[in-house]
Amino acid sequence: MNILFVHRDFPGQFGALAERLAQSTHHRVAFITSAMNAVHATIMVRQFRAHRQPAATTHHYLHGFEAGVLNGQAVFEACHHLAREGFTPDVILGHCGWGVTLYLREAFPLARLIGYFEWYYQPHNSDADYLDPAAMTPDNACRIRTLNAPLLMTLEDVDLGLIPTAFQRSLFPQSYQHKLVTLHDGIDTDYFMPNAAADRRFDGYDYSNVNTLVTFATRGMEPYRGFPEFMQAIAGLLQEHKDVHVAIAGEDQTYYSRRLPNGETYKERALRELPGLDLTRVHFMGTLARPDYRRLLQISTVHAYLTVPFVPSWSLVEAMACGCRIVASDTKPTREILGPDSCAGFVDHRDVGALEKVLAQSLRYDAMALQLRECARKRAVSAFSQATLLPRWEQIIAGVGETGTPENATTV
Repeated sequence: MNILFVHRDFPGQFGALAERLAQSTHHRVAFITSAMNAVHATIMVRQFRAHRQPAATTHHYLHGFEAGVLNGQAVFEACHHLAREGFTPDVILGHCGWGVTLYLREAFPLARLIGYFEWYYQPHNSDADYLDPAAMTPDNACRIRTLNAPLLMTLEDVDLGLIPTAFQRSLFPQSYQHKLVTLHDGIDTDYFMPNAAADRRFDGYDYSNVNTLVTFATRGMEPYRGFPEFMQAIAGLLQEHKDVHVAIAGEDQTYYSRRLPNGETYKERALRELPGLDLTRVHFMGTLARPDYRRLLQISTVHAYLTVPFVPSWSLVEAMACGCRIVASDTKPTREILGPDSCAGFVDHRDVGALEKVLAQSLRYDAMALQLRECARKRAVSAFSQATLLPRWEQIIAGVGETGTPENATTV
């Protein structure tokens, strides 16, 4: 078959699957992305770029929609370039964010279209008002509801939608549930695994003499991932426990939360508001290379994963697979990922005092800690291993299992 992946980033959630399919002699695989430096030996990678940014005069509810239309238009043009090269897909798997899938049905009307959906926006009782319900103004609620317009267009077009978790699926309209299948993309649990002998030395950081290490790994240091509350909690934790060190991996950036005025970052604000924080024991490690990130998880005493009710990060499952002792926000997505056996210490991270208390209780090496570590690893392997999940993705691409029998497949 000819298989086309579409994602703003490369390879995004599709890396392991695209690689696996490209290795088969039965398939030709192409990938359309906006990542300008993306190349691959066996995948036809083609780039798209929007012709312009949304106009300043566009109604502010529609800035995201206009950006999506511009992205969709650019992807449509990239599809025509592919067709002129002789590549016509039988199946398209596209991430339905950023508008990149808006016009795939127009570009390749005969292809089977599978959408990967992550989030349906809700102004109430969800991520947007979790931290401060009173701040949800009618204007902001209307803007958030409008963000769903391109998603609804794509839901009409797709033959099937895939969503990583039942929590995420539950947010989508009931009228489209018949098109949606819950299927996580999984992680490599043979790579992310416990290693008691992992090297504790990193470039610029040496934890060889650190017996108690609290870890926090995030894409961006921001309220959506509990960073301000974590910083407040460790300020008290470090005062009470003189042997504790804290390692924070991630960028000093904002991806999901509201940006602070005057260009200030949430890290800068936290350090300004916590002048007594012992920075000799708080280590900001930046974005780590994959092997170093794995080692950090492997040497962790307690790993904190905090989030509003939102898309759960791969990092939670990776920490579970490494056998971390986890402290997690008590939200629906974390409860679902960690499973019914309570493989973590759960806390409403908005209560900084409670967060500090749970972190402190989790520092002990005892039978309970070992049990929770083993439980987390077992849950990651049983529910989120790519070795188990990738064959199911392949079945869906091939049109079997949940999606019927393939038709009109191109022979390579």
